Amino acid sequence: MKMTYKEILPGINLRVIESDAFETNCISIQFVSEINNETASKMTLVPRVLRRGTVKHPDMESLAAELDEMYGARIEPVSRKYGDIISGGFVCDFVDPEKTLFGSVVKLLSEILVKPKLSDGIFVEEYVDGERTNLIDEIKSEINNKLSYAHKKAVEIMFKNTPYAVSELGTEEEAEKIDSASLYKYYKKLVCEAPCEIFFCGNTSFDEVKSAFLHMFSSLPARKGTKVKSGKPIYSELVRKKERLDISQANLLVGMYNENADIYASKLLCAVIGGGTCSKLFVNVREKQSLCYFTGTMYDSFEKSMFLYCGIDPKNAKIAEKAVLDEFENCVLAQITDEEIHNAKKGMIDDIITVDDSLFSMEAFWLRAALLGDERTPSEIAAYIRELDGEMLSDVARGFKTSVVYLLTGLEESENAAKLLPQA
Repeated sequence: MKMTYKEILPGINLRVIESDAFETNCISIQFVSEINNETASKMTLVPRVLRRGTVKHPDMESLAAELDEMYGARIEPVSRKYGDIISGGFVCDFVDPEKTLFGSVVKLLSEILVKPKLSDGIFVEEYVDGERTNLIDEIKSEINNKLSYAHKKAVEIMFKNTPYAVSELGTEEEAEKIDSASLYKYYKKLVCEAPCEIFFCGNTSFDEVKSAFLHMFSSLPARKGTKVKSGKPIYSELVRKKERLDISQANLLVGMYNENADIYASKLLCAVIGGGTCSKLFVNVREKQSLCYFTGTMYDSFEKSMFLYCGIDPKNAKIAEKAVLDEFENCVLAQITDEEIHNAKKGMIDDIITVDDSLFSMEAFWLRAALLGDERTPSEIAAYIRELDGEMLSDVARGFKTSVVYLLTGLEESENAAKLLPQA
């Protein structure tokens, strides 16, 4: 595979991986912006509304029929959060056995992006209302996944009053405010000013891909070379928080940070502590002590933060918290076995080296790489991880500071099961 990554217009970067290894081709175009409650909801809504119809294909049925003519090509809206940055746009895949469809797919993608169906010069109200309702339903349903909800609440506490505390979907209150006019105004600013990362992998050359996207942007005003970078994380002092829901299984999360730590050493440390069935939390807290139903860790490369989590019986909250922190302390004290490191490395390296096996994994990997400013290939990262040792992990562990201990637990018998009851 041959990869080329260049800025083709001010603020627009194009990454092309020329390869015949896949039966399909992949295109991704992602605009990036700093995240806040307003931009989160709008960034999520813009590609969804654009996908509803264009001037030439004014509804989803017409667009679907056009895609069917292209061997069932797909153009799907997507938005993602990376630290205090949010991206939004489209990911496409299509079969091109005779190398004739690339131009047609880009033409349709361009139509969706720069020639949307409008009414009185703004987005069609029906389209915005429908997608806004869907978004609000998604926001409301976040509480149904208790671990995800608990993680969201812990992040809000740990990063209070910072962009990272904002959910990638925004808030119900902000979403309710969005109308056709305000969303169209945001869309125009987005496509004309926001930094953009374009990705292509398939059987078309860099020059051909570049030409197609230069033509796409030729109908828009000249761009400025603006850039969006993740800001310096700001963490809270240690906060302990308990909240109650009508649930029988509690979720405990411990949030930590080490803003100076190497990303992949921190990720490997996470894997040693809670990265699978051979990890410290699984073996010692779940299996040996039977203190939790599930356990694991999460790490954010942008915010240099780690969460240790477990699902527990509410009555075991205190002892489970101690057990989790004891396992982390063992890492601080360099009580990490060669077997634990070997198993953690194997899982991480297997995940990284298989990135090149999937177009969508590659797209996600290289978008993250662009935003991090880390151009190492999966094989280079795998080689780096192989060189990490227990002493390095212990050094990283010593640099982590605990910022939040969050418990989402059940209601007491006398409490109203319909309410979420915060406790100090």
